[in-house]
Amino acid sequence: MALVDQNVLVLQQIRSFLANDFAICDNGGRQLATIHTEGSTMSRLFAGSRELTVLENGSPVLRLSDPVNVLSRDTFTVSDGNGAPMATITKEFSVLSRRLRVELSDGSVLQCTGSLFAHEFTVSQGQAVAARVARRMPGLSAALMGHDRYLLQLAPDLPPLHRGAMIGTVITIDLIRAKESRNSS
Repeated sequence: MALVDQNVLVLQQIRSFLANDFAICDNGGRQLATIHTEGSTMSRLFAGSRELTVLENGSPVLRLSDPVNVLSRDTFTVSDGNGAPMATITKEFSVLSRRLRVELSDGSVLQCTGSLFAHEFTVSQGQAVAARVARRMPGLSAALMGHDRYLLQLAPDLPPLHRGAMIGTVITIDLIRAKESRNSS
């Protein structure tokens, strides 16, 4: 079964020092794909993880880019494995919650809203819930090493474009959390 055919995905961080690498597993724990941090160690050291690729059976199926945003809001782009645009994800200003705007290449716009402490998120289009994301600590030793686990529950009728954008949204949530953690230290 392909990555986009799953209604429940677990994104488990497998390495965290200068990288945001993850294993993507099904609900039973079987690994379906990996998220690999691209770019040189020097660029990640100074700019953080900026380019990530989702590999399924060794082939790229999604790419996430975090371009430098000097005078604008944090914006991320999601493309398919061939580089065709899928979504633009923008961090929105919000005082008591976390908000992301997800604009898909088909013209759909989704809102991702989450708790102030970034543990639970809902992605919706109007009143319809497209996905739910929950950040969980995988255990004490993994938590001390900075490894996180995200549970992504997708609406069963969600089309492949939206499913890919939801995976990109989870990666974006983690990148924003990591940036904010670095900036507050």
